[in-house]
Amino acid sequence: MRRRAEHLLTVAVVAGFLAAAVAVSLLIDSASRRGIDALEASVQTEVDSLARSMASRIGLQQAGVGGALLGFDFEVEVGSERDRETLEELEELLGPALPAGAYLVDLDGTVTDGIFIDEDLVGRPAPVDGIVEAMRRPSFEIGVGQVLPVGEGLTTAQPAQVQVLPVLSGPVGQGGRPIGALVSEVPVHPESDLNQEIRALHRGETGRYHLADEAGTVLAATDPGAVAGPLPEPVAGRGPGLHRSGGQIVVVSALEDLGWTIALTQDVDEFEEPLARPLQLVGTVLVLVLLAGGMVLSMVLIRRLRAARREQARLAEIGAAQQELISIVSHELRTPVAGVLGFLETSLDHWEAMDDEQRRSAVRRAAANARRLQAMARDVLDTQALETGEVVAVTRPVDLVAEVRDAVAAQQEVDRDRTFELDVRDEALWVQADADRVRQVLANLLDNARKNSPAVSPVRIAVRAVDGQVEVAVSDEGPGVPPEARDRVFEKFVRGRSETVTGTGLGLYISRRLVEAHGGRIWIADGGEGTTFCFSLPRTPVPAGDQTS
Repeated sequence: MRRRAEHLLTVAVVAGFLAAAVAVSLLIDSASRRGIDALEASVQTEVDSLARSMASRIGLQQAGVGGALLGFDFEVEVGSERDRETLEELEELLGPALPAGAYLVDLDGTVTDGIFIDEDLVGRPAPVDGIVEAMRRPSFEIGVGQVLPVGEGLTTAQPAQVQVLPVLSGPVGQGGRPIGALVSEVPVHPESDLNQEIRALHRGETGRYHLADEAGTVLAATDPGAVAGPLPEPVAGRGPGLHRSGGQIVVVSALEDLGWTIALTQDVDEFEEPLARPLQLVGTVLVLVLLAGGMVLSMVLIRRLRAARREQARLAEIGAAQQELISIVSHELRTPVAGVLGFLETSLDHWEAMDDEQRRSAVRRAAANARRLQAMARDVLDTQALETGEVVAVTRPVDLVAEVRDAVAAQQEVDRDRTFELDVRDEALWVQADADRVRQVLANLLDNARKNSPAVSPVRIAVRAVDGQVEVAVSDEGPGVPPEARDRVFEKFVRGRSETVTGTGLGLYISRRLVEAHGGRIWIADGGEGTTFCFSLPRTPVPAGDQTS
């Protein structure tokens, strides 16, 4: 029930933070949408203002050229000397306003004369469509010119924008009427003044402007390659206003009185970036902060709950270990205590009747049981020291070969019938260690091998230097340890490989902790019959003053 409540609390905290994150995300999305709407209106206004400005300026330029014609007297007749002289004066006066050329046509559309035209065209109908229709418009009667769609010109090999300007017989309002027209051609190409003006307009990296005539031919564009071609697909056929197409924003505005359009195209991502990206960034940060806060708080709760459960488990484990230790120690104490008391009481009761050999035997057996008691007490005390980290006292150079020889000799005293086979070289192998702790490890491993193998089988001990380490191997011919249990034998209270083995089950655990405290490692080797326990310690140079090795 308690664990279920803990899970519910964690889920409730996470759900609360998720709800807050969703609410923040919705608010940011709404603010972003309103901001984008305002940005779209602003860009539409910007393009409309640009269209009005260009229409006014181009209209004034046309009016200026048309006004200049009022000061010239044309006859608009083939072979007219006055027309020739007037055209030369006009060429000198207008100059840049006539970048390609110009020619006169009468009301029937016949070319009468011109500047920069082939003389063979004089007296023939103008090859440009729409000139006659332009001259028949009512606005032409009052001196208003007309710009025709881009087509092939007479005075330039490039596509040209054709302007039809009225030639009047006199001032408007004083009986002046159209007697013909002056047709001027402005080449449409990337280096024109109009295109340079459009190319100067920038909007981000993907913003593109296109200025087109009423037929949809591009007069000027940010991309020089689009000039004189058709409007690109996202813009073609679009009416004034803002449109979204194929991941792009398309803003179209009309140049009134000219029939032209100007359009801006830009990638949606870049278009919305100045507003949407900061909002999205803020929203993302807030959502991530909320989620991170929720995750951190949840992790803190989970870790605290897990820590509480681990502490409970640890306390339960400590309790179980204490009970197990009490059980093991109380069981193991009975035999040696009984042995000590039995042999001592027997000696006291029959001392006079016993000969010297019987007395020595009784005392020796009592001492052996006392040593067992001492070993048990040492294991318990060492386990407590290991838990507090106080395992190694003072280290000094220790000859591990000599320590192994002494440990084997001590075990031989305990078990005189056992064969101990020692495989060592005569040279000393030095390690930096606490000598008492090294002896304790060796005694534990030898005692373990002796207890877990048949009485008639030998125990083999080998010492060798391997890759900067001094390695000790203790082998027996006992039942062996399965691979899956090799780590477990170094844990507390694991006793032997058979049910008949006695002891506290702390020897190998203490040995592992002592070896690791010296910077070494202990393990069970693979292969062979029985079991081979190995441990290694870092080798140290021969100490000064001992150069016999």
